[in-house]
Amino acid sequence: MSTTKAHIKISKLIYKERTDLLSESETDFLNVWKNESDENRTIYERLSQDLDLESKKEEYNQIDLGEAWKKLEPQLKAETKVRTLFKEFVRYAAILILPLAIGGYLVYHAIDSVESYDEILVDNIKPGTQKATLVLANGEMIDLEDQQNSLIKTPEGDQLNNSNHKLSYNSEQLAEMKTKWHRLVVPKGGEYQLQLSDGTQVWLNSDSELKYTDRFVGKDRIVHLKGEAYFDVAEDKAHAFIVKTNTMDVKVYGTEFNVMAYEDEEAVYTTLVEGSVGVDLKNETGIVEKMMLKTNMQVAYNKGALKGEVRTVDTGLYTGWKDGRFQFNDEDLGSILRKLSRWYDVKVFFQNSTIQNIRFTGEMKRFDDFSTILDLLELGSDVEFQVKGNVLTVNQKI
Repeated sequence: MSTTKAHIKISKLIYKERTDLLSESETDFLNVWKNESDENRTIYERLSQDLDLESKKEEYNQIDLGEAWKKLEPQLKAETKVRTLFKEFVRYAAILILPLAIGGYLVYHAIDSVESYDEILVDNIKPGTQKATLVLANGEMIDLEDQQNSLIKTPEGDQLNNSNHKLSYNSEQLAEMKTKWHRLVVPKGGEYQLQLSDGTQVWLNSDSELKYTDRFVGKDRIVHLKGEAYFDVAEDKAHAFIVKTNTMDVKVYGTEFNVMAYEDEEAVYTTLVEGSVGVDLKNETGIVEKMMLKTNMQVAYNKGALKGEVRTVDTGLYTGWKDGRFQFNDEDLGSILRKLSRWYDVKVFFQNSTIQNIRFTGEMKRFDDFSTILDLLELGSDVEFQVKGNVLTVNQKI
């Protein structure tokens, strides 16, 4: 965010904290900023201490906010060279608060009256929800959001439970006939949970699709994945569970793992939470490489180089999405914004391609407001964002 915008936001948040109006996401943002440096903590303490807001209200009511802001705005706009987010915040705080003698009360109400159009647009972008479409063997499509908490009956005689944003297959409720292929399609801005007929639990991420049979017969339990999913596979040592993607097959008998296989990513990833899995790396002509993974290991398969890399990882960085978290450890901005674009259903445009290489470490709540996510990314960095409609433009700070 711009320096001026950042100063205004922090002042407003401090006032809201003093008046018990802070939301959970705003509290998280303020705490991140406060703990970023000793300077920020000193500023916070200075602005928070002994603000007698009630006694300021009468004085506030006698002030012409329009005139006050008219005098303040040129001074704020004059500051264009500061790149460190709060380097000059003490001076701004003095302008905003002390000479006008009305504490955070003026800051809060004055800012409300000049809230930028960009902020309103960002507020209109909401985090994803639990939604998906079930596609039956005959091509019929069922909106699971519309059919929430109901028993779905298919033309073939299957009965499927759809409750609490989870679609469940129970072998006792499936018609006695040949197996049928179904597809669960999750759009951008969505996620959904699935229980397969063998008891395997699947969490599907945004912009993903899983193709599977209503019941498993034969030697192997096979599913086809596009996008990303977390699997908690029901143990069955006699029947392997195989996840097939365009470039990787993952074979297990009962364990937990995450597969990310988006077409717009350079690599496909399998991350093993516990147990062991066999992984076959493929191209158009067949298997390129075979490998085994143990607990807390990951294979990253570069689709262009046709090369797999095995490493030990913090699995939470790759599976946190299913538990409502975004976690990044020295991750580049391009990768981060691809994840955010799927969840918040926005298009991302970089003014300068090199900006994509800026790296971040941190954790965010998956259901935070989009504005809070952007603020955290801008905090202390060299990037700023503009939103128009559902297009996010990324710029480098001047």
